[in-house]
Formats: sequence, structure tokens, C-alpha cells
Amino acid sequence: MWNPLSWVMEAAAVMAIVLANGGGEGPDWKDFVGIICLLIINSTISFIEENNAGNAAAALMARLAPKTKVLRYGQWQETDAAILVPGDIISIKLGDIIPADARLLEGDPLKIDQASALLDSDKSQLNN
Repeated sequence: MWNPLSWVMEAAAVMAIVLANGGGEGPDWKDFVGIICLLIINSTISFIEENNAGNAAAALMARLAPKTKVLRYGQWQETDAAILVPGDIISIKLGDIIPADARLLEGDPLKIDQASALLDSDKSQLNN
């Protein structure tokens, strides 16, 4: 309830209670209850939307966490790219995202798209 719309609705609810309708009438309880109900509905919807957005962002981050095939102890294993260390040998194939700085040991020349790293659409040719 920390936004300008809620503040205006809260002020309207307070004015419905504090200010009389005139002519000796009391506070306008119907308007007050209606405004409070709208505030509660608005708060509930906002909470659900923020919760869903947070869950979606967490799921997306978990799904996009880079994994890589690394040669350790003589065996290829899939591991998180975050725990790569200098000297690790990684396997890449067509379409893979290279998870770290790497040196090409063997294979065909690579054609890479550095747009994600450089915020540019420069495609470079790398040779052994």
C-alpha cells in the first residue's frame, strides 16, 4: 500500500469518516467500507503479482545457470560453470555458451558471436 493510488484512497476513506455529509448527518460509513474493501483487494492482487513475478524470476535464473562439461579426474562430468578453475578442460559443441575464458586446445576454427559479451553484433573468427 505504498503508492500514490493507495494514498489517495486512504485519504478518501479518512475524509469519508471525518467529514460529515452536511445537514447533521454522520460519517459516510458505506463509502468508508467500500474504499477499505477496494484497498484490501488492491493489496491482495499486488501481493500475488509480486510473489508470482519473484517466483518466475527465480525459476528463470535457475534454468539459465550455465552448466558445462569439464574433464576432472580423467572423467567428463557436467558441473556448474561457476566452479570452474584455471586449468580445467571443458568440452564445447555447436550452440554452447562458453562459460569462462578458454583456450582452444584442438578442433576446428571457431566462429563466435560476441554480441552478448560486448553488447555489439561483432562476429569473430578464431583459429587454433
